[in-house]
Amino acid sequence: MRTEETILRVDATYNLTVKVGDRVRRGERLSQKRESTALSVTPAAGVIKSIQFDPEHHEFVIVIATAT
Repeated sequence: MRTEETILRVDATYNLTVKVGDRVRRGERLSQKRESTALSVTPAAGVIKSIQFDPEHHEFVIVIATAT
């Protein structure tokens, strides 16, 4: 089994609903944002590996480890 990473950039206007170590499913919401956009849901199943805040772009950078 190989592990890959999916990197997402999510608008930081709303609180995240996930934390490092959480297991996520494809299509799961990552923030409390009501609108359903491609950037607020995960495109892959896996485990949240890291979350960092990018103040320049006001975004959370989320890394999801995915098994293939």
